[in-house]
Amino acid sequence: MHGQLIPWVISDRGVQLKTEVDGRVFPISNSSSTIIDCLMSEAKNRGVNYVDYIEASYVMIASGSSEQGYKLAAQFGHSIVKPVPSLFTFKIDDFQLVELSGVGPMLVTHWGFSGPVILRLSAWGARELSDSDYKGSLVVDFVPDLHIEDVKAFLVQHKNKFAKQRVINSFPSELGLVKRFWRYILEYEDFVDDLLWASISNNLLIAIASRLKNCCFRVKGKGQFKDEFVTAGGVPLSEISLNTMQSRIKSHLFFAGENAWSGGYIAGTSIGNLATATYLKEEAV
Repeated sequence: MHGQLIPWVISDRGVQLKTEVDGRVFPISNSSSTIIDCLMSEAKNRGVNYVDYIEASYVMIASGSSEQGYKLAAQFGHSIVKPVPSLFTFKIDDFQLVELSGVGPMLVTHWGFSGPVILRLSAWGARELSDSDYKGSLVVDFVPDLHIEDVKAFLVQHKNKFAKQRVINSFPSELGLVKRFWRYILEYEDFVDDLLWASISNNLLIAIASRLKNCCFRVKGKGQFKDEFVTAGGVPLSEISLNTMQSRIKSHLFFAGENAWSGGYIAGTSIGNLATATYLKEEAV
């Protein structure tokens, strides 16, 4: 949600908001319908009527990601960056992942990966992923705060300290892992269940460290849900004055929401852009 909109919905309209760790602002309800209901209620209170046809000196295109809106913009001389899905999950064919289902920045699901990290990544690479038919390699660093040499050192220290323990039941606490995931990593290396730390080879320690720092997954496609949160594409921002959201090509033509290419990085971006763009347009007019 954008800065100009936040005081408006909080002050007199009772919408409760929360701020995520990365600075994103959402309704506490976690539903965009909360903001929609707020806007609809305000419109009703102000006596807004709906009409099918009207002549106006100023026009705003706020048609979301519909093809009709893009065609209208093109008729006024705008170019259109091909819209592609954004904020989607990754399909990974790895039956062992199901056992790791849980909540976190990267959420493991029964079809692959989801969660804030994956959704943000899908937005950053929306166009490249579309070009590759949503297939490729995903390399994950499961211990990003540690250098690979530190990971190796912790493994060696653990080997020396807990030589008589089984590898499957014991691992360095410095790695910040859970037992289920530790066993998942070991499955890649075809280790023997009753292997003791005293018997583990240096090559296997290096392989485990490398797997933790560079674990590769084959992405087979988008997640099972057909409808994405947003799209990335539309009228290029270079063709819009961002101070007023007015077209640089056709005067008195304004854009708001998803038909202007914001990148599609955050769920709720469209309604946030729409509200902010409407505010800027009102200020400009």
